[in-house]
This record gives sequence, structure tokens and C-alpha cells, in this order.
Amino acid sequence: MTVNPSDEREKKQFLVTVKRISQQRARAQAHGQALDLAIKGGDPSLGFTAPETLLAAFGACILSNVNRIAAAEGLQIEDAQIVFEGLKRNDPPGIDPLRYRLTIRSSEAADKLQELYQKATTDGTATNALLNGLKPLSQLEIQPVLKA
Repeated sequence: MTVNPSDEREKKQFLVTVKRISQQRARAQAHGQALDLAIKGGDPSLGFTAPETLLAAFGACILSNVNRIAAAEGLQIEDAQIVFEGLKRNDPPGIDPLRYRLTIRSSEAADKLQELYQKATTDGTATNALLNGLKPLSQLEIQPVLKA
């Protein structure tokens, strides 16, 4: 099989490291950027909780899609915002129900914006991963503590 070099350049590897930095917080790092997260029982006073971070990533993907599609189709978007609302479910843990509202401020025709909304909320890297039920492969690596 011959690999086209341009195909390989289009593939993007995601490498995110999340490390516990205390009993209450973790730090996610990717390409020189850092994001501190609350890990103490989802205590929101410590920062974004894991579910909030997931929703923020979902929203960022949708807004990225809005920008990309609007540019490709020559649509003028003055502003865009997503508000998520969900309830924590305990058994099994999850978010149910989850609702969101995408607000777009634009003078473009409503049918064009409806088409933009449909595309932006159903096709994107993180969007597809979430909507299609991403099932990651995982493994455990144990590093013993060496006694002095």
C-alpha cells in the first residue's frame, strides 16, 4: 500500500497528559498549554469539573465548526455562543438530560443559518467522537514506589 505524503500531514495526533497535582486538582497539558481541573468529588469551587470540561470541549468543537463552515460558505457571523444545561445522574454516573442552545448573531438568511447549525452540531472531530460513543482503548501501567 502506498501512502500519500499529503494524507499523513493531514492526520493530527492528539497527545494530552492529565496529572494529579494534589488531592483536589489535576492539570491537563497539551502543546505547551495547561488547564487546571477540579478532581475532589467534582467540587466546582476548585475549577472546572470533569463533566464541565467535557461540555466545554464539545462546545469548543461546535464553535470551531461554526467558524470553519461559515468561512467556507461565505457566511457572516457576528457572534456565537453555546449554553449547556444538564443534570448529574448517579446510577449509573452520567449526565441526563443534557440540553444545549447554540445562539448565532447574524444577518444571514434563516435557512442558511439552519443549515450551518445542522452541519456544525453533527460533524466535527470531538463532536463525532462524543455523538458516536467514543470507546477508547486503555491500559494500566503500575510504577512501584522504590524504598530509600
